[in-house]
Amino acid sequence: MSIIDAVLLAIVQGLTEFLPVSSSGHLVLGRKLLGVANPGNVAFEVVVHFGTFLAVLLVFWSDIKSLLTSLLKGLSHPDQLKTIYHTDPQFHLASMMIIGMIPAGIVGVLFQDQLEALFADPKLVAGMLVLTGVFLFFTKWVKAPHNELNPGRSFLIGVAQAFAIIPGISRSGSTISTAMYLGIERIQAARFSFIMVLPLVFGAMLLQAFKMNDAGLTSLEFKSLAIGLIVSFLVGCAALKWLMGILERGRFHWFGYYCLLVGIVGLIFV
Repeated sequence: MSIIDAVLLAIVQGLTEFLPVSSSGHLVLGRKLLGVANPGNVAFEVVVHFGTFLAVLLVFWSDIKSLLTSLLKGLSHPDQLKTIYHTDPQFHLASMMIIGMIPAGIVGVLFQDQLEALFADPKLVAGMLVLTGVFLFFTKWVKAPHNELNPGRSFLIGVAQAFAIIPGISRSGSTISTAMYLGIERIQAARFSFIMVLPLVFGAMLLQAFKMNDAGLTSLEFKSLAIGLIVSFLVGCAALKWLMGILERGRFHWFGYYCLLVGIVGLIFV
């Protein structure tokens, strides 16, 4: 992989990891269009995902710190868990995130090999992008929020996240949209979506890292990885803040048009 390819794919990862347009789908289509074969090992994808992982930590650090503090405080008093669950909003939210992680964690572990095979089918990816576009488009008519996160709604958002393991289905798009359809306020839905996925992303990165070849990296490979990390982090921070602004203005459904366009073009030309 050349330096230019590394920069372009890292930009794609940084933008599409948070924007509801499917980062995995864009990486599959991007490699196809650039003529870049899937690397001999998974080092590059691990590195660019780590870059966007760090972006979430930076942008939502105050929220993450508050959630972790409340969660550790609650777990240190197991005899008071029920009271803390009902009186501490941050502990309640952390509990909902744990519930939301369950479906994707189960699917990722049980069907890892089958899911990885899907990344070799650009036509499938394009079709899933069309599906994502339709799902996003209909958020235009979502009514004003009136519900709070509870175990049932959190689990359903988690199910949407599990489906998003399929390349071409946007994880952020499916989880935020599902939360909005369930009546959750859109900014709360976004925070829930991005923070909830951090443990799953970290676990996936570890699993992928174990698959890396033990052979040493060449100078070009090392530079590509370093550039990929930096670019995906910087672009990811910008994309995440941009998305939060779009959500505040109620324009989330705009991404539906984009996904429909890219998916249809992919079905025709890839």
